[in-house]
Amino acid sequence: MTPRPAWSTGDREASTDADHRWESRFDRRHHQGLLRRPDAPTDCTLRWSGPVRGIDGALYHAGTDHTGAPVVTVFSPGYQETVPALWPTDDWTTHRADSDGPFHPLSTWRPTRADHEDLVLAYLAQRPRELADLGTWVPVDVFTTHVRYGIYEAMLALHTEAAAVTTEAIEARVRLSITALSPRLAALVTSTMDTASYLRRLLLTPSTSVEALDAAVHLVMTDWKAVATTAQPNSSGYARTLSAQLQDQT
Repeated sequence: MTPRPAWSTGDREASTDADHRWESRFDRRHHQGLLRRPDAPTDCTLRWSGPVRGIDGALYHAGTDHTGAPVVTVFSPGYQETVPALWPTDDWTTHRADSDGPFHPLSTWRPTRADHEDLVLAYLAQRPRELADLGTWVPVDVFTTHVRYGIYEAMLALHTEAAAVTTEAIEARVRLSITALSPRLAALVTSTMDTASYLRRLLLTPSTSVEALDAAVHLVMTDWKAVATTAQPNSSGYARTLSAQLQDQT
């Protein structure tokens, strides 16, 4: 069963040009084959009860693989993956929808992409001065839900303007960005993605400089390698976003 995500056209009127600008945030990921893990996901059966919507804008759908082991499939506008679950899957998927407390990884040995993106954003939300470094080589659309994309985009803009990168300033910038892209979508996004609660949880989520850097490198390198493997047209443009040091690691 494929869940209907929050950005489904069934939730609103036909798309306008402004809506297309909103939806085009992840066009590069679509065109360059970056929507799934490079390795095929394990065959699995998802529960008919449906997915849980996380406050990060992703859908977390619990199920089992062919051996009966628990798995979670994560659906977002910019990525989809199925990962083995070490926690009871109901507890973990509900945890992603909570509005309080730090985020906990699904697995310390096989983190989801959501875990990596949380670590980077948590570190930057707590230490915005580090935007001077990470912001120079981490693309905005490495964050694969609209709320994560919007938060990172807002932090970069505030940092560039030498403005204070506070929770209130980030929230205000995200609202302005959504309204500028598509005023009709602003209400829908506000009701389905809780930017304020997500930011509060990021501020409580432990993330060291080593963890954040490792997570950022993992995200960028995973995308770069996927582009290189599929050899899509214009893939060289993505390679140019990598620092020479990171390209040396490929």
